[in-house]
Amino acid sequence: MDPADSADIDLDLLRASARDYLSERGEKDSVDDLAALDWTGLLVDETMGGAGWRPVESCVVAEELGRAQDRSAWLGTVVAAAAVASAPDEIRRRWLPALLTGAAAAGLVTDETALVVRPEALDLIITLSTKGIELIDARATRSHPDPALLDVCRPVERVDITGAATVPIGSPERADQLMAVAQLLVAADSVGAVSMTLARLVCYLKERKAFGAPIASFQAIQHRLVERFVFEVKARAVVMKAARALAAGDDRGTVLATVAHAFVAAEATAAVDECMQLSGGIGFTWEYPLHHELRRVFTNGHLIGTARTSRVRLAEVLGW
Repeated sequence: MDPADSADIDLDLLRASARDYLSERGEKDSVDDLAALDWTGLLVDETMGGAGWRPVESCVVAEELGRAQDRSAWLGTVVAAAAVASAPDEIRRRWLPALLTGAAAAGLVTDETALVVRPEALDLIITLSTKGIELIDARATRSHPDPALLDVCRPVERVDITGAATVPIGSPERADQLMAVAQLLVAADSVGAVSMTLARLVCYLKERKAFGAPIASFQAIQHRLVERFVFEVKARAVVMKAARALAAGDDRGTVLATVAHAFVAAEATAAVDECMQLSGGIGFTWEYPLHHELRRVFTNGHLIGTARTSRVRLAEVLGW
């Protein structure tokens, strides 16, 4: 068997097992059960207790978490574990075991945004900037809801780190690498939300009838559905291409990650909004879950920068 085919089978198995587990998990808001599956150590070397440097597998997990509307601080925790793994010994011994076991949770702050998931449950905050990677005790920060965000299922707030003591734990180069991974994980989360929206929509359109026929049988509806499926496939493809580049240590990895983030952040909200339109009146009701995906992808589009900031970053890197 071709090694590439074997790798794809492994990813399919991971996707299927993650989907099965998350479908039965319920609405948990902690990362301890995800840590038990080694999902918080997907970017940490095996010699330190992690699963190895696995950006591809991390994106698969992130997509399934987005599909399942996960409410935990997994994204910040998995990136923080990778950051702490390459930190000085004292910091690593203090925080890495707790992050890998789910005893501690982390938030992620970048130059572009200071939004964090579940701020009330965080133990530390990792900042990624042009200065490098810094660690902040979450208890020294203040957070407040951002009225511009819409997510009502997953608590996301704006955090103020002004005056908080920072501990340098990584170089600017390492910060760039982890920033690329974080962008991919957020993009993958949105892909998962879009995928769930489309799956629900197709089931609805097959059952709902108009003029004596299923709505899904109308050609105009089919064309619009195909356009949404094409976006889902393209979005997953650009995310996975960038993840594979990062996994292989390809110099193009960070650029590809920025491209993927810009593409998904710019289009995901419109894709889910189109699904809401195709759902008819029920798509706009509070009881129908589609609006949760819409709120999630909108928030994701601001969580680790926006489509605009990624485009600016890309232009700077390429010298445009």
